[in-house]
Amino acid sequence: MKKSLMASLFVFCCLLLIVQTATAAMNVRIAVNQLNVRTGPGFAFAVQEKVAKGKQYAVAQKRGEWLQIRLASNRTGWVYSKYVQVQNEPNETKKQIQQSVVCQVDGLRLRKGPGTTYAVIGYVNRNEKGTATMIQGDWMYVRWDGKEGWVHRSYIANAEQSEKNRYVQTLYDNTNIRSAPSIQSSVIAKAKRGDQFAVIRKEGQWYVIQVDAQTVGYVAEWVVQVGKQSSPPRPQTVGGKTIVIDAGHGGKDHGTTGVNGTMEKMLTLQTALLLSEKLKQVGANVILTRADDRFLSLSERVNIAGGNKADAFISIHYDSALNRTASGLTVYYYKEIDRSLADALVEPLSQLTGIQQRGVRVGNYHVLRENSRPSVLLELGYLSNPNEEAFVVSQTYQQSVTEAICNGLLRYLGK
Repeated sequence: MKKSLMASLFVFCCLLLIVQTATAAMNVRIAVNQLNVRTGPGFAFAVQEKVAKGKQYAVAQKRGEWLQIRLASNRTGWVYSKYVQVQNEPNETKKQIQQSVVCQVDGLRLRKGPGTTYAVIGYVNRNEKGTATMIQGDWMYVRWDGKEGWVHRSYIANAEQSEKNRYVQTLYDNTNIRSAPSIQSSVIAKAKRGDQFAVIRKEGQWYVIQVDAQTVGYVAEWVVQVGKQSSPPRPQTVGGKTIVIDAGHGGKDHGTTGVNGTMEKMLTLQTALLLSEKLKQVGANVILTRADDRFLSLSERVNIAGGNKADAFISIHYDSALNRTASGLTVYYYKEIDRSLADALVEPLSQLTGIQQRGVRVGNYHVLRENSRPSVLLELGYLSNPNEEAFVVSQTYQQSVTEAICNGLLRYLGK
């Protein structure tokens, strides 16, 4: 009996030692300034503290793209893995491969090494094809046309399989199917929300689809979702809910000006108008605080939300900093009752690629603090960063970021 007990204790101690060794074998270094440490593995969890760039921590466990790190005083917290550099992860050896791949996103960053702390040496656009020659963990070394470097494998796909068995599903009623990849081309058919079409290929921001046995057409990527046949459509109605969209600045108030001359007041208006059109297509009653280049006081903007009993107030802005490397997208709220709106928006916004995610933060802004209606303020990128300025003014980003905001509002208000 004693021998059996001793044997069990020995096995338990060995297992405990193995677990401790495996945990200790993985350490990370914080790669960004003031990284949020959250209470759980997701952007919806509360921020419990911030940690400084360059600090190193042991990893307790990994869940998806989130890492639980060991903090001081025997505490733990969760960080997003893309904002840290793994120092010594078991089995993270480089392997030689030979695989044809295709980029799945716009503005994919090409890095000097396998991690987010390595310098960005170029960008890859959606549908560019290359050859992966090496893999290390979640990173692949890819040779593209005229450039090569490391990319995160979640943003690329096997080129030979990427177009097989793919379908697009329309997100709106009366979706236009056109004769060519342009909004100026003629409409050859109309689709209902939820209709599915086989994908033949991708041309820029348009899918070439099989409309019927005899007809091939084009549909814009921002009015469809991609997946396998018979995947369920997302919720598509907000049931007449009132949404106030506030294009920041205007008139004599220019806001910030980008290093390449982009005026914030004009870009916020462009984003607000595009978002308005998408929300109208899902049944929202949309009110713009301004639909042209005019000045409104902060109080006037708040009064529009209160006077119309808005179900949500979204203030659109673009950021600026003295440090030209500052980058990222931030969702701000002020009152605790607005946190659910902020969380609903950050979920789809965090899926955007080509731009850093700064998460949900408290912001003491007049349009939030004095607002009686559910409200958030969105900083959608830094105009003071020349690379980010060029990215956020692109049609691709404007379409994808407004689609993400629309999806977040559907999540918050949808039926």
